[in-house]
Amino acid sequence: MRVEREGLSPKKQLLHQRMGKTTRVVVCGLKAVGKTAILEQLIYGNINKSSELHATIEDIYVATIETDRGTREKVRFYDTAGLGGGREQSQLARQYLGLADGYVLVYDPDRPESLDALVMVKKDIDHNRDKKEVTVIVLGNRMKPMDVGNLENTASKAAHWAAREKIRHYEVNAMDRTSLYEAFVHLASKLNPPPNKSTFPQLSMVRKSIGRPDTS
Repeated sequence: MRVEREGLSPKKQLLHQRMGKTTRVVVCGLKAVGKTAILEQLIYGNINKSSELHATIEDIYVATIETDRGTREKVRFYDTAGLGGGREQSQLARQYLGLADGYVLVYDPDRPESLDALVMVKKDIDHNRDKKEVTVIVLGNRMKPMDVGNLENTASKAAHWAAREKIRHYEVNAMDRTSLYEAFVHLASKLNPPPNKSTFPQLSMVRKSIGRPDTS
């Protein structure tokens, strides 16, 4: 697994130019569930227990992520302001629903309401994506030592909900960079599938008939 921030060196700029399109991923969830910490740890590896993170209005991170096929893909992450709670406050801004190729939905297993908010967000995504294929993953971020019973109950509910929605669910810890790798490798791989090897049997048959000598 390799994650790099957008480089400034000529070599890295050339690499990015050759890689093609940049996919756009919106990261969302309630306030203080660890969205920014996850991105900072994934890309820079600079988060620890003493790190101070301020409330996000909106930030953009650009990273190069190695997929499960060994290719490197450029992903632009939109770190959104934390959602409030309640139906109206758990809706994403309209501009994100139009631009996103994928979503990272983050909840805190110690806060059941943070999972409830994601259920509403996912419905909003499905309602507004206008037949566009998007990739969605769900991250349960273990923020601190928690009540075990509450943690298992919320994480179990999240896993069952994700299975019904046919999306991937991961339990991660923003303090542990390695716990993030599997989820983001999957995300980058789904956002950038290998090109289809399309064949044209009709064209092939025509060519064969053209090349065949006339025996009549």
